[in-house]
Amino acid sequence: MSTRSAGVYAAQHRGGADDYATYFAGMDASMQQKVALTTAHFPPRGRVADMGSGSGRGTYDLACLYGGLELVGVDINPVSVAMAAERFVRPNLRYLVGDIADPVFEPESLDGVLDSSVLHHVTSFNDFSTERLEECLDNQVRALRPGGVIIVRDFLVPDGPAEVLLDLPEDDGTAALFERFARDFRSSQNRKGPVPIARVSSDREGHARYRVALRAATEFLLRKDYREDWDVELAEEYTYFTQAEFEAAFRRRGLRIVTSMPILNPWIVAHRFEGKFFWTDLGGEPLPFPPTNYLIVGEKVPRGEGVLLREARSQPLVAPNFLALSAYRNEGNGRVLEVVERPGRTLDVVPWFQKDGQIFVVAKKGFPRPIVNACADHPRLGGASYSGYITEPIAAIVHPGEAAAVAIPRVLQERAGISPERVRAVSEPLRYFTSPGGVNERVAGYLVEIEPGDFGLPAYGVFAKAGSVRELDARQVLRACHVGGLFDARLEINVHRLLAGLGISPGPWIGANIAPSPQPRAPDRAEDALKPARRAPFVPHEGNSGYLDLRTGHFEEVCAEGRVVGEAPREYLIPRAASRSTVAALPFVLAEGEVWIGIEHRDLPAVQHFTGSAAIAVTPAYRLPRTLSRLDAVPRWLAGRLGDQFGLSVRRMWDLGGAYLPTPGVTPEIVLPFAVEVEADGAEARRLRWCPLREWIEALESVQDAHLLVLGWRLSHALGALGRSAEGAAPPI
Repeated sequence: MSTRSAGVYAAQHRGGADDYATYFAGMDASMQQKVALTTAHFPPRGRVADMGSGSGRGTYDLACLYGGLELVGVDINPVSVAMAAERFVRPNLRYLVGDIADPVFEPESLDGVLDSSVLHHVTSFNDFSTERLEECLDNQVRALRPGGVIIVRDFLVPDGPAEVLLDLPEDDGTAALFERFARDFRSSQNRKGPVPIARVSSDREGHARYRVALRAATEFLLRKDYREDWDVELAEEYTYFTQAEFEAAFRRRGLRIVTSMPILNPWIVAHRFEGKFFWTDLGGEPLPFPPTNYLIVGEKVPRGEGVLLREARSQPLVAPNFLALSAYRNEGNGRVLEVVERPGRTLDVVPWFQKDGQIFVVAKKGFPRPIVNACADHPRLGGASYSGYITEPIAAIVHPGEAAAVAIPRVLQERAGISPERVRAVSEPLRYFTSPGGVNERVAGYLVEIEPGDFGLPAYGVFAKAGSVRELDARQVLRACHVGGLFDARLEINVHRLLAGLGISPGPWIGANIAPSPQPRAPDRAEDALKPARRAPFVPHEGNSGYLDLRTGHFEEVCAEGRVVGEAPREYLIPRAASRSTVAALPFVLAEGEVWIGIEHRDLPAVQHFTGSAAIAVTPAYRLPRTLSRLDAVPRWLAGRLGDQFGLSVRRMWDLGGAYLPTPGVTPEIVLPFAVEVEADGAEARRLRWCPLREWIEALESVQDAHLLVLGWRLSHALGALGRSAEGAAPPI
C-alpha cells in the first residue's frame, strides 16, 4: 500500500460515532479484544506506546479510533518500522525502532504502555531468562507518568500439579506431534535436552497417554494447532510467570493492579480444546483447561500510595453501625427471607457529553472498594483477582428526604468537581434492585448531560486516595465489559441506557459468538412476563433464617514497600454456607424469526419494601456452592439447576461477557453471566414466563432486576437486536 493510499484509507475513518463503529466492526476478533482491553484502562487523551508493534496495523487501528491519543509503535525490526511508517499514516501516529526492553522513552513521558503478546519474546530470545524481562518492566514503568497504565496480555504458567497425565488422539497426528515437540522444544525448564516424558498405558481408545510436567503440557496445548509455522513457534517459550509472579512483579514497581485475570478464549476452547485432549492429575482427577491468555493491568501511583486493599482479619458483626439485617416471613409458604440494608438512599449519577463524534461518560476510576477482596478463603472462580480499586459511577448515599434536584448538583460538585453551571439536562431516573435476593437497596440512576471540561475528586475517607474522575468512551465501556476489562454492573447499565436513549448502536459485540439454531415453534407467550401481578405476602419476622452472615472486616491499604498506609473496618454480608460467586442465566429460544427469553417471577421482601408489591421479574440466578472450585464445571452445574427447577433441557451455553460486581459497597459477590439456549418443547413448563426479546427492549423502564438488565442488554447486543431497536428503547435523555 502506498503512502497516498494509506492516507486515503485513514481519511475514511474520521467522522462520527457510526464511522468509528463501522471501522471497529471490520477488525478481526483478536484486534477488537486488544482495543477493548486497552481503551478500557488507558486515558482518552495522552501518549501511549504499543510495544512490539510489528506490521503496525494494530497501532494504526488504535490511532484511527482514538484521535485524542498519540500512538507510538515500537519494534526492534527496522524493516517493519519503515514499512509501517509508509503504509499507516495518521497525524497522531508514529513508529520508532527500538528494543522494548531498553529505555526507549524518557522518564514519566507516557500515559500508557501496551505489551500485547510480546513479553514472552523478551524471555525466549534471551536464553529464557527473566532477568531481561525484569529490566524491561523497570524501563517501561519508569517511562510512565503517575496515573499512567501498563497493560500486559500474554501467556501464563498455570496453577496446578507439577505433573499431569495427558491423553492425545493418535488418528489425527496429535500424539506424534507431541513426541516431536518433546524431542525438539527447548525452554527454561529444559535448556539442554528433550522434554522429559513417559508414555504410559491409556484406557481411552485411540489415544496415547503421557506423563509430563504441567508446564510442558501447557506449552504444547497452546501451540499444537499452529502446524504450518511449527518450527517458528517452537523457538519461543510462551509461559514464563505464574499469576502470583506477575502480580508481585507489578506491585514491587509501585503498580496498583486494576485487574489480574486468566482468560479462556471461547473459540479456542470450543474448537481446539473440547474433545481434542484430556488431562488429569496423577490420581486421575480431571483438570481445567489451561488459560489461553492472561491479562494484568497496573496503574502507576506515587511512592507511598496504596497498591493493594486486603482483609487482615474478619469477625461476625455483633453490633452493626452501618448495615442492618432484617427478616421477613412469607405468609403464603412460611419461608423466612433475610435482607440487609445500608442507611439512606443510593444515587448513581452518570455525567456524559459528546465531543468529536464520540460519546463520553464520566466515572470514578480507582475508587477504593476493599470489600471486593473480602473472604479470601472463598473460591473465586476463574482465578481473577483485584486490587480493590475499581471504576464505577459517581455514586452517593443521600438522606431519604433530600430531593434529587438538590442532591444531584451537590454530588456532582463535591465528588466530580462539576459545577451546576455545566449541567445541561438531567434524565428521569432508572430505578432497579442491585441484588434483590439479599440487599434491601433500590438504586436510582440519573444520566446528566454536561458541558465538557475538567474534573476533580477530592480525597475523602480513610484511605490514601479516593481515586480520580475521568472521561471514558461509552462504547468502550461496554466492549471492556464483554471481555472482562471492567466489572461494575451499574456503570454498564447506565451506559447502555444512555446509548439507547440517544438512538446510538453500541457497536459490535466482541464477547463469545452466540449462535443459536432456529427451532420450529416458540414457547407460549406470557402477557405478564415483565409485569408480574402485584402481591404483598411478607410480614416482619423476629429472628432470622441463618442464611446471611454479616461480618466486620478490618481492611488494610498497603503500599509497594509493604507498609500499611491506611486501614479501616468495613461491614459486609456473605452467605453463611454458599460461596461469594453467583451464576446468572438468561434462557432463550430462537423461533418464528424472533429471540424469546425466559423470565422468572419471584416474591422478594426488598421489592415489597420499596414498591408495596413483592413481585419482580428476574433472570434465574443461583449462589454457587463452595465445593464448586472449577470454572469449567459451572455450565454442567447450572444446566442441572435449570432442569430441576424449570424442566429446561439445555442445548448450548455461552459466557455472556465478563463477570461483574453488582454492589461492591455491601458484598464481595461476583456474578458469572451465561446465555442459555434451551429446547422450546417443554420450555413453557413450570414457572418461567416467555416473551420476545424485542418486547424486553421496549419495556425497559419496567425492568427492576439488575441481573436481568445486564444479561438482557448483553444478549440483545450479542444477537444484534440493539442496532435495530435502540431508538425509543430508553427514556428521554
